[in-house]
Amino acid sequence: MGRMTETEFREYSLSGNLYGLIIQVGTPLAVFALFNCLFSILDTMMASHLGTIDVSAVAYLNQLRMILNAIGSGLITGSMILINRAYGAGDNGKVSILMNTLIRLLMALSVLFILMIPFVPDILRAISTPEEFIKEGALYFRILLIASALNFINLVYINIEKTRGRTGVIMVINIASMIVKLGLSAFFIYALDKGITFIALATLITYALFAAYSLTHIFDRSSIFYVNPRLIFKGKKEYTKSLIGISYPVAIEDSTFSLGKVVVSSLAASYGAEMIGALGISNNMCGIASNFENGFSDASSAIVSQNYGAKKYDRAIKAYVANIVITFTVSLIALAFLFMLDEPLIRLFSTSRSGLDASFHDTISRIFLFDAFSCLGIALNGAGMDFLLGLGRTKITLVLNFVKIFVLRIPVLFILQRFISDGATALGIMMLISNVGVSIPTTIICACVSAKLLRKKD
Repeated sequence: MGRMTETEFREYSLSGNLYGLIIQVGTPLAVFALFNCLFSILDTMMASHLGTIDVSAVAYLNQLRMILNAIGSGLITGSMILINRAYGAGDNGKVSILMNTLIRLLMALSVLFILMIPFVPDILRAISTPEEFIKEGALYFRILLIASALNFINLVYINIEKTRGRTGVIMVINIASMIVKLGLSAFFIYALDKGITFIALATLITYALFAAYSLTHIFDRSSIFYVNPRLIFKGKKEYTKSLIGISYPVAIEDSTFSLGKVVVSSLAASYGAEMIGALGISNNMCGIASNFENGFSDASSAIVSQNYGAKKYDRAIKAYVANIVITFTVSLIALAFLFMLDEPLIRLFSTSRSGLDASFHDTISRIFLFDAFSCLGIALNGAGMDFLLGLGRTKITLVLNFVKIFVLRIPVLFILQRFISDGATALGIMMLISNVGVSIPTTIICACVSAKLLRKKD
């Protein structure tokens, strides 16, 4: 199928075959997610090359960055729910107003990030960051704050392309960006023998190049999603309140998820600082399967939102069912490949300048044994969460994520620590319980919401 115009894709989204639609839109996102995980693994391997403390510091500080990033990404995700609704309903004027309002809010958030830079060491100490991580990572974190502000531009552009079904463009541009980033990181670490600060610098350079490309499309006058510089600061108050109102649960949800990971890392550190790195590596490996399946799930969210905006409620529900079938099937296939490749991947991660660390290798293996099977729960839960997001039920997704982190993850690990002396086994079981356990209430809630939508349709 050739490239469709924005109007043509809207009609396809509202009337085309749902399985074909999700596969068409989701495949490039899934391939991108797969490459993203592979590149993330390579990036972690480069940090591992520097040493155990370095890779653990990178894993820890990246979780802190994700807490801050979640504010912007949550704002974008929530805003795109309303933008997708207006797009599905054919209200192009409202799409334009919402887009300009979103850009204004992101600009204010970016300024806040920049103002935090001088206070990074104090912020890290205030949250009880290990002193060795502050010594290695303060400058690393400062650079990432600037990179995060730039990346908001890229996230807006990516979501615009996803809304109009041009996910192939997203895949190509993101993979190209990752190649540039990894090339720079490899040059800094292996050729120049630099530390983790230069990994952050490679990220900043890559995001800056991507942002330069994104801006040319965001300001494209021929697009329904055109951002008009003259209108950015002239948005109506009610639209600002609407975007913040639907977005803040998503932002809190994403921040809470990242905060939960930081708390888990702190608990894991009681077994030794290297346990943080081992858990992060296991999560990255499992991310090969879970992020690949989430590519299809992510595509369905926009489709659900567009059909909901067009009042095609039964079709929105059918998109959710199709999403479950596709993501669960993909999850099983990805999991099979993951178990075929686990040993060489773990060996690569546990090898540094001084050679293979057998103890670190064994620790990663024991976490991964349980962590991998949680991908099946992630598939079922992800389909439900994207269905609820597409409908704008952001407060429900916030509660479900809270349950996942503060009921099924942190307390469970705290209890397991009292009965299991092996930290790797405890961490692996915790991941399995939280990821599979949360899929049960998510699916039940989605069934109830679907029944309510059908009654509304009737």
